[in-house]
Amino acid sequence: MANCSLPGKNEIAIEFQQDDTMEEDILCEMRLFMPDSDSCEKMTKEIIERADLRAFSGDAIITLYDLPMIIPRGKYSLDMFHSFMRLHGKTHNYKIMYKNVTKAFLLPKPDGVHIALVIGLETPIRQGNTLYPFVVMQFNKESEESVSLNMAPEEIKKNFGEEIGEQMEGRTYDIISRLLKAMVKINIIIPGAFRSANDTHAIKCSVKANDGYLFPLQKSFVFINKPVIYIRFEDIRYIEFARVSERSASTIRSFDLNVMTKNGNFTFTGVDRQEYQVLFEFLEKKKIPIRNLEDEEEMVKMPLSSDENMELDEDEKDDESFAGSESD
Repeated sequence: MANCSLPGKNEIAIEFQQDDTMEEDILCEMRLFMPDSDSCEKMTKEIIERADLRAFSGDAIITLYDLPMIIPRGKYSLDMFHSFMRLHGKTHNYKIMYKNVTKAFLLPKPDGVHIALVIGLETPIRQGNTLYPFVVMQFNKESEESVSLNMAPEEIKKNFGEEIGEQMEGRTYDIISRLLKAMVKINIIIPGAFRSANDTHAIKCSVKANDGYLFPLQKSFVFINKPVIYIRFEDIRYIEFARVSERSASTIRSFDLNVMTKNGNFTFTGVDRQEYQVLFEFLEKKKIPIRNLEDEEEMVKMPLSSDENMELDEDEKDDESFAGSESD
C-alpha cells in the first residue's frame, strides 16, 4: 500500500505501489464508500496505522510543519527519515523515497519576495488520476525556522558530516535545502549568471493558459509553476522565435519562444519584447541552434526599454550545488 486518503466525506481512496517492470495490468487504486462520515474518518486512520503509512523506520529525524506547497497544492507537514520523506496534508499523504529524487532547484522568483524549491522525481507521486513528477514548495524569502534533529550529535556527524547540526536556525528555504542536500545526497541547482532585461533570474511567460516563469540555467531551462517543465540543453534540436519581425515589432509588445527537443516541442508565449536581446545572446553563448537567424539579427539592433532593477539574494553560480548559508 502506498497511500490512504479521504477524497470526500464518505469515500476512502487506497493507492497501491506500482511495479513498472510488470507487463500485465495491475491494481493501482481502490475506493471504498461509507455512509457514515465519522466511521469513514476512523477507518482511514485505522488503515494508515495498520499499514504503517505514518512512520516506517521509527521516529522522524526532523519534522517541519505547515510548509506552503504549490504542487501538490496546500499546506503539508514534512517528516524526514533515514531513507525517505513523508508529506502529510489534510486529505492526502505522500511517501517519497530518497532514491526516487533525481534533481532539485532553488529558484528565486522575480517578485523579490518568494523563492521556489523544485524537487524532481523519477517515479511521480499520485493523487487519484493525477501524476506529479515534480514537487514544488514556495517560501517567503524572509520566513525563518528553528528546528532540532532527533539524533545524537555523534550520529549526525557520522551520517551527514558538518553539513547539518543538531540545532538549525535560519531562513526556511535555506534549512530545507541543506537538509535535502545532506540526507538525499543530491546537488541543489541555483540560477547562475543569466539576467533578464529587468535584472532578475527568470523571464515571465505562459504555457497555454498558465502564467509562470522561465529560468535559463547553465545546462537547462526550468519553467514554473504549473506545469513544471524541465528541458536539458543537450536535448534541444533548435529554437524558434515567433512574432519578432520588424512588421510586428511596432504593434506587438511580446513574442513567443518555440523549443524543439528530441522528446517533444514546447511553446512559451507572451515573452516581453525587451527580453529578446538577452535571450538571443544567451542562446548564442550556449551554442543552441536558432532558426530564422536573419530576422533575429535584425531584432537585436532594436533599442530596448529599461525597467527598474530588482535585487535577489542569490550567488552568481552556474548550476553548482547549493552550499547553504551559515545559521543565523
